[in-house]
Amino acid sequence: MGYGDVGADIFIALGVTMLYAGGAAPLAFLIGSLAYVAIALSYGELAPAYPYAGGVHVYALRAWNTLLSFVAGWALMLDYLLCISLFATASAGYLHFIFPELEALSLDLGTVKFGSLGLTSALLVAFLLALNYVGIKYSAGLISVIVAFSIAVQAVIFLVGYLTSFDPERFAEQVTRWGSGDFLPEVEYVPFFDVQTNNFLYGVTIAMASFIGVESIAQAAEETRAPHRWIPRAAKLAALLVPLSVLLMSVLAIGVTEVETIVDSIENPVAALVSRFKVLGEELALVVAVTAMIMSLASSNTGVIGVSRLTASMGKLSLLPHWLYRLHPRFGTPTRTILLFGGIGLALTLPGDIPLLASLYNFGAMVGYIMLLLSVMALRYKERNVYRPWQLRPAVVVRWKGKELEVPVLVALGLAVTTAIFGLYLLLHPLGRLLGTVWMAVGVLGYAVYRRRVLGLAVVDTSEREMVIPAGYRMSLTVFVRPFESPETVVRTITSYTDTRFEIKMVSVIEREMAGEAEPDTKAVERQLERVASKLRSKGYSVTYEVKIGDFEEAAVRELTSGNADFVVYLVRGFEKASVLKASAHSERIHSVLSRFPGRVVLLKKAV
Repeated sequence: MGYGDVGADIFIALGVTMLYAGGAAPLAFLIGSLAYVAIALSYGELAPAYPYAGGVHVYALRAWNTLLSFVAGWALMLDYLLCISLFATASAGYLHFIFPELEALSLDLGTVKFGSLGLTSALLVAFLLALNYVGIKYSAGLISVIVAFSIAVQAVIFLVGYLTSFDPERFAEQVTRWGSGDFLPEVEYVPFFDVQTNNFLYGVTIAMASFIGVESIAQAAEETRAPHRWIPRAAKLAALLVPLSVLLMSVLAIGVTEVETIVDSIENPVAALVSRFKVLGEELALVVAVTAMIMSLASSNTGVIGVSRLTASMGKLSLLPHWLYRLHPRFGTPTRTILLFGGIGLALTLPGDIPLLASLYNFGAMVGYIMLLLSVMALRYKERNVYRPWQLRPAVVVRWKGKELEVPVLVALGLAVTTAIFGLYLLLHPLGRLLGTVWMAVGVLGYAVYRRRVLGLAVVDTSEREMVIPAGYRMSLTVFVRPFESPETVVRTITSYTDTRFEIKMVSVIEREMAGEAEPDTKAVERQLERVASKLRSKGYSVTYEVKIGDFEEAAVRELTSGNADFVVYLVRGFEKASVLKASAHSERIHSVLSRFPGRVVLLKKAV
């Protein structure tokens, strides 16, 4: 899903980005990819820790309050609506490449005329709405087949294109063309940049359309078995494959043909590129067009599915009327959501204006992504004890209001890039700025009225964050290790019974009776514990250790009463009482602690 919902983006974004960025399109895509990698990996950290459908609006609720949660969700709603429209239009463009006869399709309603691209797109959306209305779904297996086929086709494109048709001199000449030299009416030119620079910066904001959709990984968190295992893996693979695919495609394009050729085929740019290959060009172009059509249609359908999931999640958290998500008595599908929001998506396809749809597509996504990246830092600051199966590294620790704040370097970089791109968007996209602001303002006003007048609830409420419960919390274990216990045995035992959600503190107590009158060799015991700690850290554990001289029982009681440990752990040879007695000379003290702190003392059988 992570690749399937983003991998189709390049099939439409290649042409529209080159329209503005010119030959420097690879640089525009590279800038966007920096933000995308941070965004994808942020979902990889947050989705398994808070495994709820809804994605960023859920994280915003947990990090802040209901109002900011609604803002994030409503921005994402705009993104899904435009996903329906943009990728239905992309699918229609490649369908026209396969069947040129469709170009003759048109509808004239007096003063309003709809062209063939808009009509074909609208028919495709109507088809998807009908499928979702009656509840026909494709399985995860089918998604995997589509994605695998798409990756295979792109691999063939790169192999054939780079080996037979790529011209390094053409690439070097075109990549220096810094933006289109044409004056384009949809761009609001700022006076302190020339036309080409304005167009290139506009192209950077459009290039982000190649990196939108990875939130589907988080949207499916509730439906994923073992999200702690699969979601981080999916996020990392998507963060690698998507930018690699986009950059290879854009470099190949300006090394094979002229920028103007791609721009003139803005409806089906990748098929037009492949048709210029010296070997297998025409044959491969048809395969590419079919693949792009299917991938784009699947991405459009993701918008329909995403709207229903998001509406259900926001309704469950009292951010939208649950009336919207009422299920059909026969089909069991949220038909009201499908018809209302799907109908808006259908209407947006009718003009058949790809640059406009690509422009609007970025507004909601970038608002949501900025809030996502801020949520990573806010939740690390506020909820240190939440267990995160995977975390972004490295991180810089800064002081904030007397507490330490971990700021992942990649998140800080992604936030800076995404915020800068959004600033350029607001500066250069007059229509997108207007319509996006109106969408957000209408949504917030409706939300405020619904919360206050209908539900009688506060517009800004922090108490409802408790509706989002983390999947797990970090726990502190104090593991008592006998002096000179085998390090291999300790490591095997701890890793057999625990995972990285546990913070391990190892304590070795050299009792007074053992030390006698001689000076205890604490350095040797510390070296032993350091060997254990080093091996555990290599496996992802957080580990500290300490050597104490004194009474074993007193040390255990002090750990439990000081709040340093959620549990105290002893390593024993077996669980039978006789084994415990035989294994330790201070077994009576172990049982004394067991009886005083029931449920907080754990015996682990040593792993052999």
